[in-house]
Amino acid sequence: MKVCLRLRRRVNKFVANSKGFSSVIGTIFMVLIVMSLFANVFMWTLYQNTKYNEVLREKNQEEVDRLNENVIANGNYSVSGGKVTVNANLTNAGSVTVQIVNLWVFDTSKQTYGFNNSLASMSGANLNPGQVFRLTDVKVTVPSAASEDNFNVWFMTARGNAIPLTKSQSITTIPNALVAQGIGSISMDFKSYRSYVVNSSGYLGIPRTSFTFSYNEYLAFSINVTNLDPSRNSLILNQNCYFWVVSPPVGGGAIKGEAWKIAKVNAARKITSLGAGDFIILPYNVTTILYFGPYKPGGSNLTPGPVSVNLLLTGKIGSFDYGQNLPFIALIVTS
Repeated sequence: MKVCLRLRRRVNKFVANSKGFSSVIGTIFMVLIVMSLFANVFMWTLYQNTKYNEVLREKNQEEVDRLNENVIANGNYSVSGGKVTVNANLTNAGSVTVQIVNLWVFDTSKQTYGFNNSLASMSGANLNPGQVFRLTDVKVTVPSAASEDNFNVWFMTARGNAIPLTKSQSITTIPNALVAQGIGSISMDFKSYRSYVVNSSGYLGIPRTSFTFSYNEYLAFSINVTNLDPSRNSLILNQNCYFWVVSPPVGGGAIKGEAWKIAKVNAARKITSLGAGDFIILPYNVTTILYFGPYKPGGSNLTPGPVSVNLLLTGKIGSFDYGQNLPFIALIVTS
């Protein structure tokens, strides 16, 4: 009871002292204001940091997308009356969508240039992976340009990458025309055939020119091919392509064989079979190495001795389906 009375007297005395009471109230308000300011500064700092990280992520993604652009430009140009006329096929061989925005032509002989910035508005200028953008008779005015001058021609993407135009060679010569019309769009370089023993990690060994292989080896094969399609379009091969090896029937038995699936090889020489959605692009009149494997056939479907080899190729040329069987070489199988 006495303690309560003493406490009440002290409280009454403190309240009666207006200066002391005001100081406490002021201190409380000051602490609240400081805490409020600290909370606001902390939240503002957190917001700015979050915003910075978002912008940084966007910039990093833009740079990654820019580096992943891979467009192949293949075609020709002609010059008349100070105008350069360009015909080209642009194939998106990368993994990201690419927008073509303009075309530049530089006359290296006279150090003059011109550009056409109407490409971005054209239908098909936005290229998804694997798509082809065909340009016909696109004109660029270059002051004083003449047919005997030398030119550099390139396309620009919306992300700022330059795509140089690779000039196509004519297929009007008799041998190429006969190849394209006689057996199909692809020709092979017979002498470029190679086989490889693949190690357990999937890396190619030393290329071999021997026409003999063992069915107990873990193998891959390669051959140089050239797209000579008269349309001059790029040819896109899908995962359903094979290096098909067939043994002749023995004693009237069934024909047996083995197949190595089409593959891709990285810069470190590691080989991987194409999967669903993968593709290989063969630009017009450009020689490309095709790889097949890796695979160990075993002895159940191949008989030691001579075997025939065919290339079974499927895909698209432009928007049209493509399929071709190429009779190839003969090999000798050993156990």
